[in-house]
Order: sequence, then C-alpha cells, then structure tokens
Amino acid sequence: MNLRCLTRLISQKQIHLAFLMLLVFSLVTTMASSISADVYFQDTFNPANEGEKYFYEGELGGVRYQYQEGGGYVIDATRGSEPGHSVLLHNLSIYRLEVEGRISSQTSPRAINGNLTRAGFGITFNYQEKGVEESYLLFLVNPAEKLFSLERRTPAGDGVVYSAQKNDAIVSGENVLSVEVNDGVVKLGVNGIQVGEYYESEVTEGGFGLYVTAGYRAEFRSFTVFTDATPKAVIHDDFAGTPQRWFAGYQDGVHYKYVDGAYLIDTRGTEKSGVSLFPGYYSSFELEVDVTKLDGEDNYGYGLFFQDVPNVSGGFDQYRFLVSNDGWFTIQRSYEDIPRAIYEWARTDKVTPSVANRLRVRLVDSTLRFYINAEKVYEITGIEEMEGKLGLYVSSGLLVRYDDFRLFQY
Repeated sequence: MNLRCLTRLISQKQIHLAFLMLLVFSLVTTMASSISADVYFQDTFNPANEGEKYFYEGELGGVRYQYQEGGGYVIDATRGSEPGHSVLLHNLSIYRLEVEGRISSQTSPRAINGNLTRAGFGITFNYQEKGVEESYLLFLVNPAEKLFSLERRTPAGDGVVYSAQKNDAIVSGENVLSVEVNDGVVKLGVNGIQVGEYYESEVTEGGFGLYVTAGYRAEFRSFTVFTDATPKAVIHDDFAGTPQRWFAGYQDGVHYKYVDGAYLIDTRGTEKSGVSLFPGYYSSFELEVDVTKLDGEDNYGYGLFFQDVPNVSGGFDQYRFLVSNDGWFTIQRSYEDIPRAIYEWARTDKVTPSVANRLRVRLVDSTLRFYINAEKVYEITGIEEMEGKLGLYVSSGLLVRYDDFRLFQY
C-alpha cells in the first residue's frame, strides 16, 4: 500500500507556550509501550525525490517550511508572530509517535506582540479539523530550561493538561519526543523516559504534526508513527460519485437509494429490516460511517453489521452494532437468524439525537472494539477473525442516512 500522507499546513491565530503555575508531578519511568513496532508512517527528512516530501514545503504567514539538503526538516518562525505548524491528516486512535528534533535558533525568551514567549518545539497529535475549526493536543518542550507542557486546543476553548514543569529527561540539544495514544490513554515520553500519563476524553483520535512556537526555529531529524497493525488497503466512499458500490433499488419492502451525496435506507411501511452489503469478504478490518435517523421511532436501532456468514439453517449469522436516536446502543450476535445481545441496550451520552453520529468497529489481532463519535464504548477479546460480509443495518420503520464510509483492511 502507498502510505503517502495527505499534508495540511495550519495557519492560525498566535499561540504561545503558556508557562503557568507548576503542577506537582513526579512520575519519571522508563517508557514502556503497549503498541507494537509496526511502522505505519516514517519520514527521515532525506527524500530521494519530490514525491517523498510528505510535509509542507514553502512559506505561509511569515513561517518558512523546508526540507534541508543532506537531511532534516526546518520550521523557521523567527520572522513573524505566528507559530509554525505542519500536520499530516489521519484518523488513528491507537498509535505511537516518535519525533527527533531540536531548537536551532537562540533560546532566550522573546517578546512577541507584547507577550513573553519562550522557545518551544514539539508535536501535535489527535489532530482533527472540521471546516476551519481545529482540535488537537500539543506536546511542547523547552530544552534550554528543561521544561515540558501539554495543552488542548479546541474550538470550544484552549486548556492546559500539564502546565510547564521541569524534567531532567530533557537535554539541551536534540531530544526524542514520543506520544502513545491508546483509545484515550495518553503517555508522554522524552528520550525514552515517561514524563506523563492521563486519560483524554475530548480529543481522542486524528492526525499528527510538528510545531514550533512563534519567534523560534527548529530542525527535525525523524518522524515515525507505529501502530498495532498497518492497513493493507483503505476504501473511502462518500456516496457522491462512482462507482456505486451499494445496492440501489427496492427489495423485500425496503428502499435503498443514493440521494444528495448520501445513501438512504428506508424501511418505513414494512416489517423487514434493511440490510445493505458491501462487496467482498473481510476478516481483519476497521469500518466507520456517519449515521443519521431522518424519520421513524426514536427507540428503533440502526447502524452496522459485520462477520456475516452462512449458518446451518440456510440463513446468515452476524454481529450488529446499533444505536437509537434517543441515546442508546447495543451489540448483538445473531445465531441461526435470532439476535442475542452481547451487550444489552444501554443509555449513552455519546449519541447526539437527530444529527450525524459516527460509528466505528475495529477487529484487529482478535480484539473487537466499538466506538461512537471517536470514543470507545465496548471491547471484546479472543474473537475469531473469520471472513464474512459487512455493511449497513436498519430496523423496520425507519429512514436512515449514511455518509462518509471508510473501510481499512488489515
């Protein structure tokens, strides 16, 4: 698979490294990773050709971004009042990121727009954007003062997870920064030493990038992302163009149709459920899609199914991951066409009524995880990875809209 990443440069309001009241924190331990050593993406900043330049190169907002001849990637924000920030757009929730870099300009505090700004470089992670709005976490170090901090940036407001605090794991020259993200559990490391750990409930997945505070220049030597598995293929279907992979028509009292860049399943007026199959058979995968109930009872279920396999009765068994518009979800496993609950219907605050909610199922390394709007709601281990069909499921009596379908094959 060609894992070349989509690169996006961020130009935004001035962001300063806030050195606030010291938070007492004494954890210093060897960084032990629970993520395997599969390399998902790597950039050593020594490209053989233009096609191997994954990060942005050019100038924007007075900040210069450049691959260096002989190796290295420089973000130079010394000439203006904007920070330097270049990101790769991905959508990971289980990964480890390692970056080697250093401040390569003077490091004494500088006054920018009347505010004192200290030297800082680092990494952003769990980066998401919707239109012009961004959400991400920012892990910064100041090698000259051996300080690190972690901040949360969201459209709803910025916050400090770890205020600036000193740690002797930080050295004056080059440092290797690492972040491990595992379904909300975040571990921070510097030069192989764990310096922080906490649970992140707001910004739980996304892409990652490089960051330099305004007024400073940093040079990066390597950028590597590890995952517990690397996808062999990625399929994205926004239901807007061709090919049309899903059935469109009328079958068993159910209407299936493409409308305005989305896919509708209409089971109103029938006692039949709507089941739409995606082409192919899959055993190890991650699938996700936006679901919106447009009409029908709020307490009826809709969502995804997978591992759809023939049973001895001539029908099909399958797993189902369903939500309802009144804020409930369930996980079912049908045997001989009779659904049985693995997880009984339960209320959740993760479902927002009458708008698009993103459902995701991940079956990798015999572990089955379920997510609603990027937050894990259930997990099962020891699952047999048998080949089966997968697709979309709607209970009778509903009109449901699907959009932005993604399938990762492992």
